[in-house]
Formats: sequence, structure tokens, C-alpha cells
Amino acid sequence: MEFHAFGFYALALLLATAVLPNLSLAVTTPSSCGAGAAAVGIDSTCTKPYVRKEWRRLTMDERYSYIDAVKCMMAKPGVAPLDAVTNRFEDFLATHIVQAFDSHFVGIFYPYHRFLLSRYEQELWECGWSRGLGQPYWDWTLDVEHDDDLLNSPVFDTETGFGGNGGWIGGNFTHPAPGMIVQSPQDVPDRTGGGCLQNGPFADLSTFLGPHNNTDKKGRNCVRRDMAPASLRNMSGPARVAEAMRLPDYGHWERVTDGATLHPGRALGRRGVVRDHDGPVGVAGGSGVLAASFEFGSGLSDYSYIRWSWQNRDAARIYDISGPLVFFDYANKAAGNVTLESTVWNGLGDYRKETTVERVMHVQRGDLCYTFDELY
Repeated sequence: MEFHAFGFYALALLLATAVLPNLSLAVTTPSSCGAGAAAVGIDSTCTKPYVRKEWRRLTMDERYSYIDAVKCMMAKPGVAPLDAVTNRFEDFLATHIVQAFDSHFVGIFYPYHRFLLSRYEQELWECGWSRGLGQPYWDWTLDVEHDDDLLNSPVFDTETGFGGNGGWIGGNFTHPAPGMIVQSPQDVPDRTGGGCLQNGPFADLSTFLGPHNNTDKKGRNCVRRDMAPASLRNMSGPARVAEAMRLPDYGHWERVTDGATLHPGRALGRRGVVRDHDGPVGVAGGSGVLAASFEFGSGLSDYSYIRWSWQNRDAARIYDISGPLVFFDYANKAAGNVTLESTVWNGLGDYRKETTVERVMHVQRGDLCYTFDELY
């Protein structure tokens, strides 16, 4: 399936914004686990959890080490049986493309990304990243008070971060420039870039993956970035995070944060409208800006960070799960709900691995063993 006009993300944002006014009042299918669910959890063998730190709380040596580990992944041969995959890093982008419609705007969104990131961390460790540390996350709420805060964030530092904005490309949704691939179904007046990365450790990076959900080896495209500070602040800033923390159950949590606020806001805030080459899903899509590494790994880690912050506030939330099995099927017209027994998988070819939702619901039980340096 291919969307030539908008792409996966644009379609998702269009659907999300169409239902946004009703989300706070939406009637969702009851969660599969209730108030006593936390007691169901799998016994823990996690005695020394590794730590996921916010990027600016890493030492300078740790920042360089992380960047080197990602470059190491990009130098290893890929294993996915797809023509467009050329290295180990792109294996993760490719599985994310292939699974886009099964893992986004469905109940399994958060468990899926939590499992995917845990496997990504294992590859980072194989490339020299400290086994006491996990994938760094980005607390983007620290960089949205003023528009310049985003552009000047340590995350996008040209030496100890992931490079700055892409060069300016004019145009917008209603008036696209020649050759543009538009990634938003609306104008984004605060977009600031759109061109290839001009500096930083991943400048001049390119990939065969994309545009949109392409996994064929058609031709390389450069990595691009298009920051939209006001969009990020309005859709995913501190006020939206605070609202998310008050959501009563996972059914509401997934539908609101995945479909209307944090997920699409993060994507729009760092993408704007124009992408020559982009993955099919949100901030953690399949290629393009995400191949600059932090926006893939951090995108996944950020979602895990915000979700564990929400879960950690109430024991009843830890094993609370629900939501549609089918893309945007919130009324359950096509299928039922995700449960703790539902299968989660990722990896293509011989690298495929499966687990259950239950085994990735607690960050120190089942298949997981990590903590965060700070929570909301």
C-alpha cells in the first residue's frame, strides 16, 4: 500500500485531527485489566536495571560514545531481506516501515515500541555503548518555551548532538514547491527547514528507504530535517503532557497521545511539511530525518519515558491495556481489543522475534530491565 499524495503520517494526522475535538469525551472500549491488574505481573529477575538518561544529562564523553555506537550500527551489514536495507541500523527502520499499519493507532502502539527499542539497545551495546546505559531520551518539553529553544537545544548541537535544522525549502501544503512530497494535510506556518542536514555527525547521510513506505532499492535520498517549534509546543508541549498524565486509563491514553497530541505533535514539530524522504509513521518512522539516529532511538525512548511516567503514577495502570487490533478501529467495527496475551513482534527475516504484551508492560519485569534517571 502506498500513499502518493500524503504518505502514512499525513493520513494518520488527517484522521487524528478529524476526531480531535471529540477525544476528551470519546467512549472507548473498557480496558482488559482493571484496578487490581498490577498484581498480575510476571516475576522480576531484574536486579541491575540499566539507566536511560535524558540527553543533556549525559557526559560529553557519553554523548560521543553514543554517536559512535550508532555509526557502528550503520557500518554493519543489514540482515533484513529487503533491497533497500544496507546496514544494521536500517534493519530497525525497515521493520518499522513494514509493521506501520499493525503498530500505529492501535492498542499495541506502546508495547510494540517498547519491545523494539529494547532490541535496538542490544545492538548499541554490541557497538560499544555502555551496558549500564540505555537509549537516551529527549525531554522535549525543556525546549519549547520559546521558538529559539528548539533550534538551540543540546540535542541538535552540531558537535555533541545530532546536527541542526535542514536548509530552508519554501512552500507549504496549499502551495507546495516543485518536487515536494508533502507530509502534512495542512499548512504548517512555523516550519523552518526542509532541506538536507547541513552539519553534525550525520550530515550527508542518505538511505534507499523511503520516501513514505518504500523498501525497494530505487535511489538514495538525503536525510532532511524541518523543525516547527510552535507546532511542537502547541500539540506536545508541557500543557499537553500534563493533560496526558491525567488520562484515566490506557484506552484513553493510547487514543489521545498516539492519535492527537504527543505522537503527531512530536512528528509535526520536527518535520514540518516537506520531506523528500520520510518513513511511514510518526516520529519513529522508517527513514529520512530518522536515519539521523537520535530521532529514531530517542523517539522510541521518549514514548517509553512518557508512558512509564504515566504508568508509575498508579499501580492500576501498569498492566492496563486495551485499544483496537486494527488501524484506527476505535469503535471496534473490524476486530476486538488488544489484550495482555496479544503477540508483539519485530525484526524481518531471521531476526524476527516475538513476545507478549504482558512481558513488556513493566520496565523491570518480563523481557525488560531498565529505569529512567527522572520521570514526569
